[in-house]
Formats: sequence, structure tokens, C-alpha cells
Amino acid sequence: MKRALVLIVALSALISPAAASAQTDEEPSAPPNRLTIVTPYPAVAVEPGDQVSFDLTISAPNPTQVALTASGVPEGWNAAFRGGGFEVDSVMVGAGTEAEVEFSVTVPADAPEDAVPITIRADSGSESVELDLQIRVSAAAGGEVTMTPDFPGLRAPAGETAEFRVSLQNDTPADLQFELSASGPQGWQVEARPASEEGATTLAVEAGSSENITVEATSPPNAEAGEYPITVTATAEGGQEVSTELIVAVVGSYSMDLSTADQRLNAEVTVGSSSDLALLVVNTGTAPLTAVSMRATPPSGWEVTFDQETVPEIPPGETAVVTATITPSEQAVAGDYVITFSASSEEADDEIEVRTTVNPSPVWGILGIGLIVLTLVGLAWVFRRFGRR
Repeated sequence: MKRALVLIVALSALISPAAASAQTDEEPSAPPNRLTIVTPYPAVAVEPGDQVSFDLTISAPNPTQVALTASGVPEGWNAAFRGGGFEVDSVMVGAGTEAEVEFSVTVPADAPEDAVPITIRADSGSESVELDLQIRVSAAAGGEVTMTPDFPGLRAPAGETAEFRVSLQNDTPADLQFELSASGPQGWQVEARPASEEGATTLAVEAGSSENITVEATSPPNAEAGEYPITVTATAEGGQEVSTELIVAVVGSYSMDLSTADQRLNAEVTVGSSSDLALLVVNTGTAPLTAVSMRATPPSGWEVTFDQETVPEIPPGETAVVTATITPSEQAVAGDYVITFSASSEEADDEIEVRTTVNPSPVWGILGIGLIVLTLVGLAWVFRRFGRR
């Protein structure tokens, strides 16, 4: 019995230190007694003449006042700590609380491209910590604004509207407000506006994002076929400007007008001879007419020829003069006849009907006069010979 009791006591003595050690390990440790200052982006790039800001978070295990200083700021640069709308020199922090401070640096416009180290020091009196920052000055660091159309060129008939969609990308670190403008050839109606707002001329684009612009370009009804430039410009408040050029390919209209030189739709011809009739082919469209063929449908036995059966090209607004030679049939009797004239190309055509009056041949008049003269001579001879009896 005594031996068993001694064994239990010995085992208890061996187990108790281990258990005590385990209990000590499970107890929560005290919070670290240190001051901290951190920022999510300690090294940044900025272009000359711009401003950069660092968001600082300061914490401490106990309530205390922390003084803030910056060293390494080059001469001519402006640096300041800001919080709560003020420029600050120190902050209050405490157990379970943090202080948020903005450290802003303005880089002069003539600053050379280089990497500049700056050290932030936080001092609570009992301890201090430092945070190393780096500002890399680079002309390309500020990002840029770009304007990209979905389709830089569109086709549209004369007098109709071509609508473009343009993306305005703001890759700068700042939100920008843009004034929109657009211009085109004289006589065109051109408008640029935000795609989301009808009638607006300004567009806000947040940093690192893009917005769409709608551009409408309407050509005059008489615009000739060809390519016309449209310029779209977006100007930011600080004077930053970006533009892009669009192209509208106007598909010309095709039409023609066929008429006579004196605008009369009648003519006169004589049997046994030919008569000329001047025809006008006017290009009333906005695109050239090519290979214009001249045709005529005369009465049976008649012949109509042209001094040029095919006109190679008639520019917009210009007139081609074609002479038609009309030869009536030898058997044609006096009266009115209709001849159909036509002008046609692959693009357009037109036709007119000309009422043609046939006059008898002068030969018949001469013969008639000769018969009358012979008749009179015969009668005179008869009267002279038989009149005395």
C-alpha cells in the first residue's frame, strides 16, 4: 500500500511540471510594445510638375502623440502632412486605434528625371520609427489620354449622317473633365457628345477608366463623292488636349438629265435631206457618269446617227453636247413623227421624245411649178393657134 502511494506521488511530480508548462504556452501573449508607420505604395513614379500623395497609417500600443517629419526632400520641392483638412505636424494614436495621414509631394516642372529617396520619421518620445519612400521622376510616368474610334472610316451617301463611336481613355492618375468639340469640311454638320447624354458637350472620365463619345457627321446633299476628314478633340481643364481624325467616304449620287439645246421637244426634217439636232446630257448627280451611251428609236425606214455614240465621262454638274443627225425615209409623207432619244450609263439614264415634223421634198415643189408652167405655155399656144378661127 505504501509502495503504491509512493509511486502515485512520484508520477504526479513528473506530470505536474509538463502540465504547468502547457498552461503557460496557451496563455495569450501581451501585444507588442512598438510604434508603426506603413503605406501601401512606398515607391511611385511621377512626371515633372505633378503631385504625388502617400497614404500613411500610424499605430501604437498605447495612447500617445506622434510627431511626423520628412527628410531628403530636394530643394524646391513642396512636401506636407495632411489630415482632417489641415496640414499637420503630429497625430494622436492609441491602443486599438490608428491615424490616417496623407503625405503629399509636389515635384517642380523642371525637376530632372531621377529616383529621389525620402524618409518619413514618426517619433512618440519614447520610441521612433522610419519609413523609406522613393519618388521616381519620369516624363512618361503621368500616363496619357488617348482617343480611339471603333471604326475610323465610314461610308455614307451624300446628305446622310455617318455616326462614329469613339473611346476616350484616361490613363492619368487624376480624374479629368473634358470639353468636346468636332469639326469637318465647310457645309458639313458635325457634333461630338457623350454617348450616355444627349446634347451634352462635356465629359468626366475617372482616372484609369474610359468613356464613349458619339460623333455624328452629316454631309451636304450636293457633296461630291470622295473622302472627307472629321476632327474630334477633347480638352481637359488643365489644358491637356487629345484628338483623333475620322474619315467619311461620301458615296456620290448618280442622276442625269437629257434635253435639247433649245429645250424644245420638236424638230423639223425634210424628205431627201438630213437635219441636225443638238442634245444636252447634264450630270445632275454628285459622282461622275462614265461611258454614257446615246441611242435613238426612230420610225421605220428612218436613220439617226450621233457624232459620239459614247461619252467617256461627264463630271458632276457638267454638260456634254451630242449632235444627232436625223435622216427621214424617202417614202415619208408630210406629217408629225416621234423619235425617242435616250442616254444611259451603268449608274443612271434618261430619255426624251421629240416630235418631228416632215416637210415634203423641194423637188416635188419644183416639179409642180414646172407642170404649172408647162400647162400655162400649152394653154397659151392653144389660144394663139385656135383663137383666130
